[in-house]
Amino acid sequence: MIKRIIGNTGLLCLLFLTIAVSQTSAQESTNLKDGKVSYITGENIYVRFASTDQIENGDTLFIQDENGLAPALLVANKSSISCLCSKLSEHTFKVDDIVFGRTVKPVRDVVQLQQALPEKDVNEQVLITQEPTKESSRTQDIYGRLSMSSYSNFSDEADNIHRFRYTLSAKASNLSGSKISAETYVSFTHKLNQWDVVQENLNNALKVYSLALKYDINESATVWAGRKINPRIANVGAIDGLQFEYKFKNMFAGIVGGSRPDYQDYGYNFDLFEYGAYVGQSKKTSNGFVQSSLAFFEQRNTGNVDRRFIYMQHTNSAIKNLTLFSSLELDLYKLENEKPTNTVSLTSLYFSARYRFSKRLSVFGSYDNRKNVIYYETFRNYADEILQQASRQGVRARINYRPVNGLIVGVSAGTRFRDQDPRPTKTLNGFATWTKVPAVNASLSITANLMQTSYLDGQVYGARLSKDLVSGKLYTMLHYRWVDFQYVNTLTNLQQHIGELDLSWQFSKKLYLSANYEATFQEQQLFNRLYLNLRIKF
Repeated sequence: MIKRIIGNTGLLCLLFLTIAVSQTSAQESTNLKDGKVSYITGENIYVRFASTDQIENGDTLFIQDENGLAPALLVANKSSISCLCSKLSEHTFKVDDIVFGRTVKPVRDVVQLQQALPEKDVNEQVLITQEPTKESSRTQDIYGRLSMSSYSNFSDEADNIHRFRYTLSAKASNLSGSKISAETYVSFTHKLNQWDVVQENLNNALKVYSLALKYDINESATVWAGRKINPRIANVGAIDGLQFEYKFKNMFAGIVGGSRPDYQDYGYNFDLFEYGAYVGQSKKTSNGFVQSSLAFFEQRNTGNVDRRFIYMQHTNSAIKNLTLFSSLELDLYKLENEKPTNTVSLTSLYFSARYRFSKRLSVFGSYDNRKNVIYYETFRNYADEILQQASRQGVRARINYRPVNGLIVGVSAGTRFRDQDPRPTKTLNGFATWTKVPAVNASLSITANLMQTSYLDGQVYGARLSKDLVSGKLYTMLHYRWVDFQYVNTLTNLQQHIGELDLSWQFSKKLYLSANYEATFQEQQLFNRLYLNLRIKF
């Protein structure tokens, strides 16, 4: 089996290594370092470190959750001690939150980062307004990433699958010193020997998640053209069309017109016309900010009304150490016996609260009654998919505690019951992370996940050890998980042993190569997954 893996992917590995070895410059010694959120303004989050000499524009910053380190922020610009960042996840930040920086990242974090845009749940993005500033110098700033990766599945039980993915993520501010800016996030994916699928429909391979131009009319008025998720009305999703916004004092208002991406292949579908307007208020307080927004939208399908709804969202950190977030949707239209009626019904509701008792102890709680998320791309295995589905919706609570420096522990629990479920879904998760294990100078994380869903009882236990083998050049991670799923309506059960090895090479500040191998053993069967990634920053 191993020989077959090496034989099928040897040429691709050789190509990656040949390109990588041609780069000679290596970064300085890197370690997991922590910083604090120092300031939140507009759509930007500032993180302060003792020094940022090992952090570059385009790097990822992480937060600690029940599964270990999770990508949370993307560095846009930096100074000697501070980073200006944009959000990668739905996590709600407040001043003094702890954030971790690392220049050499494990491949698992790279995979999550690549999927951040297509997979992220946009319902809980922070919608704080950019405060009016003085006229900028309009200095051109262009940065981005080009990524090439291969993803292969090997098994004696099924045909081998080899998937290739190419992504471009870039932002350009004030092109040639003008008022025009641009952003894009595009991926192209295809399987080996299945080019006919691409020829049949290009959108089966090409996914445009963002492709838009921005024009700053003045300090207060902005217009966007193209495909873009508007953070003011993130719940609506990507919009293909025009978006205009005007800001005055602590208020903002906007109008939107265009179409929705096709729900089958995420391509352009101008039959799905939509339009709407929104208004909101954002105010900075001594402890944080308060923002509320209200939007009205009508969506059509080939000219007929498909949906008409109101979306409201509120973010609040005015009370010290307390962060609140809530969102809801009210549908105003539906068909009854093929006849349109104007009724009001609650179709989506989310609420979360986070309180920090001290720098060492914090608690979080949420209620989620939103619709399920559709993933157009994912690298999750079966066990990860079950865990994610069980954690969606319902009531959840989490507590994180740092008893001593370098040690973080946490426990979370959740429950969900729907009328169509034969029994409620329950989850209980725990983790402990020791960032600097003595003698080996490595990071160790231990996790436990227990769940009860409508159709199975499951438990997943894991341990992950990560370390710099060659400081600043070679990073490695070993991960083991034991999976036990008992299906309640049958006599069958599923037990898996999942082993994972990550190797990451940082050949220069702009060139990064990673390899991830995952083996899943079950009932005398072996399933292999190999992920290779070459990333270039510019």
